[in-house]
Amino acid sequence: MKRLILLASMFLCLLLPSAVAAAAPDSNPLHAACNSGGSASSSSVCDANSNKGTDPISGSNGVLEKAAIILASLGGVTAIIIIIIAAISMVTSGGDSGRVAKARSAIIGALIGLLLIGAAFSIVTFVVSKVG
Repeated sequence: MKRLILLASMFLCLLLPSAVAAAAPDSNPLHAACNSGGSASSSSVCDANSNKGTDPISGSNGVLEKAAIILASLGGVTAIIIIIIAAISMVTSGGDSGRVAKARSAIIGALIGLLLIGAAFSIVTFVVSKVG
């Protein structure tokens, strides 16, 4: 029962950033002034604001986003390799309950790791999209 609650909460953590992003109002306070068509829309502040997302660190395709993608990919591949090795160990255990239990716990740990990687990636991309 505890595992079911843990897995359900991890799944909700994956969905939470996208739900918050959908419900959040536009976080740019200059949006209305810059898009009003008045004299403010041609100011240097609005010009600088229109380049949002081009920051090489936190912008679209910035260093933070690329690092998150690389780390999530490496973690995901590692977890899948662990699952494959544990599954082979489980199949070749020959009925030894100790080896089966060890393989089962490795598979469960890798699956929880995949959920954590997905949640962390979602949170990082959400924060970077709001900051950058």
